[in-house]
Amino acid sequence: MIDTERVISEACPACGYRGADSADALVCSMCGALRQREHAPPQPASRDERVEAAPVAVSPASSHPSSPGAGVDVRTPLLLCGAGVLLAPLFGLTPLLRYMAWFLTSLTHEMGHCAAAWFCGCPAYPAIRLDGHAAAMHAEQMIVLAGVIWFALGAAAWHQRGDRWRGLGLGAATLLYPAVAFTGLRELVFLLAGHGGEIAFAMVFLWRALAGGFSHSMAERVAYSTLGWLLVGRNVILSLRLVLSPQGRADYASSGSFGLTNDYLRVADDVFGGPLELVAAPMGLLAVALPVATVLVWWSGRRPDDRP
Repeated sequence: MIDTERVISEACPACGYRGADSADALVCSMCGALRQREHAPPQPASRDERVEAAPVAVSPASSHPSSPGAGVDVRTPLLLCGAGVLLAPLFGLTPLLRYMAWFLTSLTHEMGHCAAAWFCGCPAYPAIRLDGHAAAMHAEQMIVLAGVIWFALGAAAWHQRGDRWRGLGLGAATLLYPAVAFTGLRELVFLLAGHGGEIAFAMVFLWRALAGGFSHSMAERVAYSTLGWLLVGRNVILSLRLVLSPQGRADYASSGSFGLTNDYLRVADDVFGGPLELVAAPMGLLAVALPVATVLVWWSGRRPDDRP
């Protein structure tokens, strides 16, 4: 027997039949057309459905996957930085490792020179000789190449206009580019970019040590930390020797690779026309300040509840 309380009162939209079809009927029993049914009252969910519909708890760390260092014990990377500080001097005390340290420093140094030269439209290539000489020579500026780089900066600034900080940074670089690339500042940038490249690589290495590297293994992070502090230490020691030691300045003046004049001397004599200490002191301060800023930026990227 059909439950009369669940009988559809509306006629079939196709044939007009008002027969005793139940409320659960999908089609008309007379013509087979789809009928408009009343909504059945909601049925209580079964136990299995309730389990499947239960919300998945999301940990605070997983809700911020892009936060640097989120969900990672802060003590571990800081201890790794300390291990790097202790291990970095070994590269200066062990003969074979000392040579490896020189090669790494020379590679990052000349890469900095070449990157600055290419950025200003001057083709450049590094030259590193295994007997202890390294240099990067650049050709004359190619106006077309510099124009392409300037246009690319402007296009990148326009593309990133929706991102406040990236857009502002690229926009400022676009505005400042001709003042650097097409004036005498180009040579100053090229000369300082050698030690600037060392400091930049040190910042990258330290960031990778803090953030976990590619594999998050302890060995990789210790290696990054060691290399980062090695580059920082070499630049700080060089600046201290040039500022505080007359013998250090004399050694620096006579140690140019391939018989060339070293960078700081060329900046002091050709650009500023002042003493060597005027260049060495600010660069030494940068060698300390920028890695410390790297650690602070990494720290600020962590959420407050991740900090001890």
